[in-house]
Amino acid sequence: MPYIPKSQYTVQHTNGGELYDPVTGQEYRGEYIQYGQRYFAGNTILNLKVPLRKIDKEENIVLQNTRNFLYNQLNPKHYQRIKKRFKPVASKPRPTEKDYEKGEWKRYFCQRVNLLDNIIEMDSEGYKKLQSGEYDNVLYLGGEIMWSLKDPKLNNDNVLKLIRQYPGIQFFFNNPEEFVR
Repeated sequence: MPYIPKSQYTVQHTNGGELYDPVTGQEYRGEYIQYGQRYFAGNTILNLKVPLRKIDKEENIVLQNTRNFLYNQLNPKHYQRIKKRFKPVASKPRPTEKDYEKGEWKRYFCQRVNLLDNIIEMDSEGYKKLQSGEYDNVLYLGGEIMWSLKDPKLNNDNVLKLIRQYPGIQFFFNNPEEFVR
């Protein structure tokens, strides 16, 4: 290794939260060498074997576990794309008088694709945000159902039609008489 002047590197110490080992995914604690924009474990410039990476500090990000963290650090393009997506917001809209005059009303919902019992009802604005990608449309599958405001049997039939596409929906829309006058 060529000679590196002392002015080009610094030996520093971290108690954690700054660097991690990309091979193991473990947070690094101890002395490290900063050489330009590169970081190495240890305190001697003669042994630069373990390269380290800086932890990307975002205010709204909670590290789920080491594997997710490591994946996000090693795939920054994917991470930048998915961190802009948000969880859909649940709401319980009510039909208007105009809906009662028509006799039917469109209800919107979404289901988490990896948790079939996780269904969220939302308003039309939330559904539009899910369709446009503002809400996470990879993890949540959006749907809509025509809800009769006159005939509970029709509501039950509409729910049964959606069971194949949205397993467990019959437990979410379990009251066919809801909003019926």
